[in-house]
Amino acid sequence: MDKKVFDNLKSESRWLRLLFMVLFYMLAYIVGFLILLIAIIQVVHGFIKSEPNSRLLDLSAGLNQYFYQIIQFVTYNDDTKPYPFSDWPGEKEPVNDQEGV
Repeated sequence: MDKKVFDNLKSESRWLRLLFMVLFYMLAYIVGFLILLIAIIQVVHGFIKSEPNSRLLDLSAGLNQYFYQIIQFVTYNDDTKPYPFSDWPGEKEPVNDQEGV
């Protein structure tokens, strides 16, 4: 076996990353379920009130960004561990399509 592969297999940081990846993947499954639940509640709320619930919009925006951070970490696109090891994703600035027109 190649020495580099053997060293990688003995690397504690790689095994720790794998553990975090598995844990965050399980958490992503729960977050995905919450996003689906919020979507269903928003549909029902839309039929009753004719508009989405603003508090649920804020919650779902944060959950969407958190889900994205988890996927970025699990797929090695980002080395930063998501919440609770970093800050909860902040609110994105609204995109204004009228700027510069």
